[in-house]
Amino acid sequence: MEAIEMEEPPLTPTSTAAFDDSDADICASILTRFGNSTREDHQHLCAVIGGMAQGFKDQSLPSSPVAYFGAACSSLDRILSEPEPSCHMIDALLTILSMAVRRVSPAILVKKSDLVNGILVRALHCSSLTVAGAVSGLKCIAHLLIVGSRVNHNNWSDISQFYGFLLSFATDSRTKVKRQSHLRLHDVLQSFQGTSLHSPASQGITDSFKRFILLAGGTKPAASEGPTGSREVLYLLDAFKECLALMSTKNKNEILELFKPLLGLQNPVVTRRITDGLYRLCLEDCPDVSPQILLDLVCSVSLSVSNNKTSVDDMTFTARLLNIGMTKVYSLNRQMCVIKLPTVFSALRDILGSEHEEAIHAAANAFKSLIHACIDESLIKQGVDQIVTNGNMDERKSGPTVIEKVCANIESLLGYHYTPVLDLAFQVVSAMFDKLGVYSFYFMRGTLKSLAEMEKLPDEDFPFRKELHECLGTALVAMGPETFRGFLPLNLEAEDLGEVNVWLFPILKQYTIGARLSFFTESILGMIKVIRNKSRQLESQGRIISSRSTDALVYSLWSLLPSFCNFPSDTAESFNDLKQPLCNALRDEPDIRGIICLSLQTLVQQNKKIAEEGNDLSDSEVGTAKQRAMANYTPQVRADNLSVLKSSAREILTVLSGVFLNSTKDDGGCLQSTIGEFASISDKAIVSRLFLSNMHKLLRVTKEARAAGSSSDSTSRQRALLFDLAVSFLPGLNGEEVDVLFNAIKPALQDDEGLIQKKAYKVLSIILGDFDGFISSKLEDLLRLMVELLPSCHFSARRHRLDCLYVLIVHVSKSEREQRWHDIISSFLTEIILGLKEANKKTRNKAYDILVQIGHACGDEEKGGKKENLYQFFNMVAGGLAGETPVIISAAMRGLARLAYEFSDLVSSATNLLPSTFLLLQRKNREIIKANLGLLKVLVAKSQAEGLQLHLKSMVEALLKWQDDTKTHFKAKIKLLLEMLVKKCGLDAVKAVMPQEHMKLLTNIRKIKERKDKKQQTSRSEEAKSHASKATTARLSRWNHSKVFSDFGDEETDDSNSDYMDTQTVTGRRGKASHLKSKASSSRAKSRTNKNLPDHLLDQLEDEPLDLLDRRRTRSALRSSENLKRKMESDEGPEIDPDGRLIIHEESNSYNEKSSHPDSDARSEAGSHLSVNTKKIQKRRKTSESGWAATGNEYASKKAGGDLKKKDKLEPYAYWPLDRKMMSRRPEHRAAARKGISSVVRMTKKLEGKSASSILTSKGLKFKRVQKKGSFRLSHKLAGFESWWSRGGGGGGNASCSTVEYVGTANAKA
Repeated sequence: MEAIEMEEPPLTPTSTAAFDDSDADICASILTRFGNSTREDHQHLCAVIGGMAQGFKDQSLPSSPVAYFGAACSSLDRILSEPEPSCHMIDALLTILSMAVRRVSPAILVKKSDLVNGILVRALHCSSLTVAGAVSGLKCIAHLLIVGSRVNHNNWSDISQFYGFLLSFATDSRTKVKRQSHLRLHDVLQSFQGTSLHSPASQGITDSFKRFILLAGGTKPAASEGPTGSREVLYLLDAFKECLALMSTKNKNEILELFKPLLGLQNPVVTRRITDGLYRLCLEDCPDVSPQILLDLVCSVSLSVSNNKTSVDDMTFTARLLNIGMTKVYSLNRQMCVIKLPTVFSALRDILGSEHEEAIHAAANAFKSLIHACIDESLIKQGVDQIVTNGNMDERKSGPTVIEKVCANIESLLGYHYTPVLDLAFQVVSAMFDKLGVYSFYFMRGTLKSLAEMEKLPDEDFPFRKELHECLGTALVAMGPETFRGFLPLNLEAEDLGEVNVWLFPILKQYTIGARLSFFTESILGMIKVIRNKSRQLESQGRIISSRSTDALVYSLWSLLPSFCNFPSDTAESFNDLKQPLCNALRDEPDIRGIICLSLQTLVQQNKKIAEEGNDLSDSEVGTAKQRAMANYTPQVRADNLSVLKSSAREILTVLSGVFLNSTKDDGGCLQSTIGEFASISDKAIVSRLFLSNMHKLLRVTKEARAAGSSSDSTSRQRALLFDLAVSFLPGLNGEEVDVLFNAIKPALQDDEGLIQKKAYKVLSIILGDFDGFISSKLEDLLRLMVELLPSCHFSARRHRLDCLYVLIVHVSKSEREQRWHDIISSFLTEIILGLKEANKKTRNKAYDILVQIGHACGDEEKGGKKENLYQFFNMVAGGLAGETPVIISAAMRGLARLAYEFSDLVSSATNLLPSTFLLLQRKNREIIKANLGLLKVLVAKSQAEGLQLHLKSMVEALLKWQDDTKTHFKAKIKLLLEMLVKKCGLDAVKAVMPQEHMKLLTNIRKIKERKDKKQQTSRSEEAKSHASKATTARLSRWNHSKVFSDFGDEETDDSNSDYMDTQTVTGRRGKASHLKSKASSSRAKSRTNKNLPDHLLDQLEDEPLDLLDRRRTRSALRSSENLKRKMESDEGPEIDPDGRLIIHEESNSYNEKSSHPDSDARSEAGSHLSVNTKKIQKRRKTSESGWAATGNEYASKKAGGDLKKKDKLEPYAYWPLDRKMMSRRPEHRAAARKGISSVVRMTKKLEGKSASSILTSKGLKFKRVQKKGSFRLSHKLAGFESWWSRGGGGGGNASCSTVEYVGTANAKA
């Protein structure tokens, strides 16, 4: 019978529920829980408790816990006195007693303890007692012991007998009773903590354990019985998992000593129980454990790893125990722990070399945890001192230190035995490099050498290239670039460029941080000088290719500069030495200007950012290396760095300005950005002087252009460069100088040259965006100027003009009153709406942004807006529908669509415009129809089905008028709109309003929808297992102009409707701004990419881009691409001689030779050029090229007509590819393919045994030519076969036709 489990709080001395004398009715709680149960023991329990409650009621007694306690005790006493007591009654009464005893006050329990103890002992000794009764009885005993310890906490004799009775059940053969005894011993020992009862209670458990060990080792039981005491030893080992940590210090260590000989037995059952107990002990806070004993046990467990009989679970648990055990020993006694670290690391190494995945990961985690927890700076310095003291490693007399042994273990993880787990081994090695830091050079030389040798392995044999580079990057961070490069040199002085370690450049660029600028100045720049001289020598010798390759090394060396400028440690001391080489390179080497500019910007930005925001190292995204580098940037260091950069700003700004004015192009605006960064930290006087000098040049050039009457291209370009340079100084200018710049661009805003006007508007937009005070002081002038300049605005300047309007409207919406704001919007609204029709995408997007921003300013109630203002603005835009030209009408429709898409409150207002849109659909103007269909698409997607039902008939009729039109190409777009209507309103509703002549279209839509739903349902069922735990959320859809207003329906396939249905929009009530800038949807690009990548790379696209620096993955992607037409015979790179010239070897004739059969050639050419049905010809050609035919060319003899047998190669053979139509879904294609191959087989059987020469000379061999729809001519199928045969592929007259093999797939090989 199963035990009756009752919910109850743990038995602790501080538990308030243990002595709760509340009026909670025990009868009600039991009946509520077990009243509906069909189990017999539950029914007996309910009957007994019900009888007790009825008896209390009849005798007018309260149903208190004391009453139930007394009734249960008296009933138990009476029933136990009977000759054959009922087991069900005993179980029920013990269950009631276990519940009542927790609610009775301690005074009553102490007073009745002798009586209750006697009853419980008699009950638990009863032969008819079930497991459920025993469990309830043990709960009562444990509670009485806890209460007794609180009253008589110094008198062990009063409770010793009762405690021994509880302890006897710890070795009970019944599992649930034994388990309950262990739990109650845990509660009792916890309550004895801090009392005199704790020591004798612990001693009792120890004595029992010793006694059973002696019994197990000193008796010789019968063969049919187990060893006496052995089972009890195992049971007590299970009890130690709960109780060992709570025992007294003396007994705890005594038990641990007894574990040692038991571990020596190497019995898996005993060992696993001991390790479980040790694991639980190490998890607890036990500072009194003997570290020596615990260490000996952990080492004994580690030695058992070498046993081949160890199971997967045991190995995994052992790895975890070694981790937590050594960490525990380290916290108790560091010196003892570090001595045994090599032994433990050796055991973990053996586990890592196993074949079990779970154990391998547990060992790797244990490695990393112990490296960080147990290897400290003192241990490292001790090893360093030993190495430095001994000097020459070959003459060293003392043995290796602990840290050297540990590092040797780590290095061994890179051996060939651990090849399958190298990815985890690299993580362990990285953890060791990170822990050793700058001292890695002393201990990890061999490891670094092994890592460098692995880099030479080919990608096919080494799939862990990315992990290797990460490990080398960690080593670089730990050792520093100087030490790292000293051990792994770039080898730039090698004569053969193939020996240069170019693979180190990406690692140096990615992982260098906190380095010294002086190292770059002294070492890297010296290398650059040497390599450049070498390049000149090669060029003078006529070795141009080698010279260009050497120049590439120069560029690679310069590309390390940004990494050395990433939180350098000596900016204040070394920047002045680096400044002059950088200035010279900026003047003389255009190719590296971008690198230098990026480096200078990094220096300025990092010091400015830390100075302004503080040195916050709490960001979890900041790596360890970056945290170390940033920690060195104290306020004083930052101040010194900025002081040096500020003092160098004048010279750098002068050089940058001169280079900018003389450069042909500024890639990415790097020069302008760098000028702006240094202008922000430079003295205002220096920036002002340079700015005014530039303005004088601009004035002079402008006067010259006006005097000439018309600007030449060079003059216009010079003026544009001067404008760009002037605006680059903005971060360092004051208000007066900004006014000077503004006055200078006013005439340029009306210039006839489009380039000048574009630059002027760009400068104005930057000024307005960076200086809000400038707008406030000149708002009226700016508004008047924008109105006056509208007629003369060049088309190329419209985007930057809209940028200006955007900033002005945002400013006005925040500061001006409502009426004033309304007037300003009205003056620019037409221009903004017309901007929606611009061909330039950026201009068009900016117009959309302005429109949305005005809408937010109108309807955002948090900023003083009103919903009525939003409706009024919408009506202003809708007024464009009454325009006279198609341009303004279509632009207004686009604006209405964008507003309805952004603001859900406007959908109802836009729906009211549907009658007008239906009328406009009748106009035969392509622009109006395209914009109208886009507006309808947005309204259908955003509107509720009830609102669409009112206009459904009119909408369907208006759309179908363009369904049969073939000139405007709107059929696909209209079909998509009908699909959206079916999805929104239902098929029946659309069918009711669909004209009869268009029912076929609706039927097609229905079938497509059913097919799609079926496909989606199948895909969901397949992905349910792998994605069951992932929560799905609606995707945020963003505005896409091309998707809404495209001419064709190609882009809006499948789920284009859902793009709108799941959109998060902004309402006027909530007034929460959404993203204003539209971001291109990545789903289309992702679908295109998925077609070109293999399946194992598709999952990577969902989370992260393909790592193009990972040569293994990139090459795998290229090889697996279905669109890769050119097939490589070898994956090896091109062969290059020492001079850099490409070596090309003459290859033999390709497999794909033309057929030698004349009829075959004629038919092939006719099919390629003269056939009318080109689609069939392309499909036929694709079919013929699908297979790879081995036609026996490699066995053809140049001197004879037969084949040759070559040494160590297969005998002459040829494979003929099967027709790909064998895999076709169409039965007629499969039949044609089978017929063709069967003809080949029949011919083979017919000619079996004949020589090739006799067959080819016979005139009776004719091929039957059959031409049917959907099949190839037999002669076409046999063309290549005949060609091979005519060359003697059949074996030179000796080989019979039976030697020809036919395989069942196109890619089969021998």
